[in-house]
Amino acid sequence: MNIELLSGVSMQTKTQKLEHKSPFCSYCEYTGIVRNPSFAEIGQEPLVLCPRCVLTKCECDGQPPYYIEKNGTISNCYCRQIRMKINRIKTIYSRSGIDKKYQWRFFNSFEANSKLSSNAKNVAYDIVSKFPDVRKGLFLWGNPGTGKTLLSSIMLTELIIRHAIEGRYIKISRTFFNKLRATFAEGSATYGTAQEIEYELENADVLVVDDFGVQRDSAWEQETLYNLVDARYEAEKFTIFTSNVDPHRALADIAGGRVLSRIKEMCTILELTGPDYREKL
Repeated sequence: MNIELLSGVSMQTKTQKLEHKSPFCSYCEYTGIVRNPSFAEIGQEPLVLCPRCVLTKCECDGQPPYYIEKNGTISNCYCRQIRMKINRIKTIYSRSGIDKKYQWRFFNSFEANSKLSSNAKNVAYDIVSKFPDVRKGLFLWGNPGTGKTLLSSIMLTELIIRHAIEGRYIKISRTFFNKLRATFAEGSATYGTAQEIEYELENADVLVVDDFGVQRDSAWEQETLYNLVDARYEAEKFTIFTSNVDPHRALADIAGGRVLSRIKEMCTILELTGPDYREKL
């Protein structure tokens, strides 16, 4: 089976720091996990044990609960910790909300077609490599189809895999606001869950807010966006935004400019350019 590194991008500096601390190898970037790039076509798992430093030491043949028996004593197989981590990652990932066509994509899936896009990819990879020791999130903006959603989804995927942390993806759309409104309607299946939804978005370890900055019709929608941004700003939560328009123009009037002010403190703002990326997906 042909397998590849998680990121598809060299991370020499990062792995040098981990080399003497991890029981795993450089092939899997000292994680014990690699991805299977052909999983979608052949129905296999997207994440697998490293064939060099984990699979070679597995003695349980991959049979749950991944125990082995020697001389009448039952103990954990060498692979058990990594197999359990993969299962935990898959559970977290299943509730992340990442759009299906962007799921399980990594940095080697992103082809930078301009200097600006190449820079955005490098910055995104640097953030992922250094997380959680990062000061700012990202605000990616550019014309439709320049890869903003793909790159932000890649970042979220990488962070969930590397750290097994809770991450969420939301798209700011009419559907999003309608779902929030439904939580206030008696008889709705989601009635009374507004605070639960807000808490989840405000407190997720990583949040991707896609298609942010499009002018909304009501003061309630604008205030909802501001409250989300402000809550994550105050809690110093890592956030990635994408937008089709320059945030300096699109956000200037939302909530009296308070949203733009917060985002400029929270994020590095980067533009992406290039041909329509979605034609390749």
